[in-house]
Amino acid sequence: MKQDSATIKLVDPGNDETSELLWKQLSQTAIEPNPFFSKTFIGPFNTHMAGGSVKLLLALDASGTKALAALPVVMVRWGLFLKLPCALAGDYGPLGTLLVSPEATGTTVHTLLQTAANLSWCKVLILPFHGTNGPVYKLLQETLCTSKWTQLTWLEEDRAFQPPGQLGQASFDALKKRSSWKSTFKSQRRLEKQGTLTFSMLESQADIEAGLEAFLKLEAAGWKGRQGTALLSKKSAAVFTREMLAKQNATKSIRIGQLKLDKKLIATNILLREQGRIFGWKTAFDQNFAKFSPGQLLIYYSTLKLLEDPEFNGADSLSTPNNQMANKTWVARFPYTTILIGKGWLARIAMWDAKVGATIKLALKSTAKKLLGRK
Repeated sequence: MKQDSATIKLVDPGNDETSELLWKQLSQTAIEPNPFFSKTFIGPFNTHMAGGSVKLLLALDASGTKALAALPVVMVRWGLFLKLPCALAGDYGPLGTLLVSPEATGTTVHTLLQTAANLSWCKVLILPFHGTNGPVYKLLQETLCTSKWTQLTWLEEDRAFQPPGQLGQASFDALKKRSSWKSTFKSQRRLEKQGTLTFSMLESQADIEAGLEAFLKLEAAGWKGRQGTALLSKKSAAVFTREMLAKQNATKSIRIGQLKLDKKLIATNILLREQGRIFGWKTAFDQNFAKFSPGQLLIYYSTLKLLEDPEFNGADSLSTPNNQMANKTWVARFPYTTILIGKGWLARIAMWDAKVGATIKLALKSTAKKLLGRK
């Protein structure tokens, strides 16, 4: 039965065992999975990356024994002047789709959004990277329309996605028929002349622990290490990553793919798993082998392995829209956008400020990437 009312509880992650148990149960049963809104991700991120600034809004049913929806938020200067409550979605977790129970209603979502917006004096809430092709977005839009919210969208984009089932298998099988893949398979044959090329998907806890350290070293040895953006470049990022993956590993929610030439690791990726959905969190490859397309081959063999899993429910690349390595392999798309919502004239001014400020920051970031030679 659908729930008609909800109580919103404001939780400091890590300080309320009962609420966190309900939060965990919601993550496992939400109508759309989002590992970046789960306890195993938010907890370490809040401690090591956000300085304890993350607040969790948890919508509970009338009995207080079941979580109907969840939204982790931080106060950020998203625009030019104002700090506003914003869903915790960004570089380390680019997915902001709300966690919503099958039993939640529009009333539940409205109460959750209203409480979050009320964290700012101008009554505005920002929802970055929110998926737009699923049931959560449909419920969100119905709620915003019936509750007369003012809504602005910013950056409607999409990224590479691998479907499950027969559709996904057919798409994958068609790769070898595409002319764009001839050079990739040619590179594979060239690599195989130098040694034995092998792929493995790590799943056991011990293998994943070792696989993570191998990933961190390979990433730090590449351009990210030289530019100071590798996970090992900052102590806080490294500690967060190790703790987050350890928690995910304990629930068997991590996969690490490895492509090796003889015993040398030349490409590796970290995949998060939630309700059968795979999320391509991080990828690294040995730049000494760049001309052999090791990253492309890694995605190919990872997809081959994922499609063998009967519980596989699709894979979100988490890549940028123009990422050629992901786009070349996964031709389906996952659409998403940033939503700014509020009520009243003051909220409209604040939303305008946020949208203009975010546009300026994006332009500056794009310019910086060009100067650094990154796409």
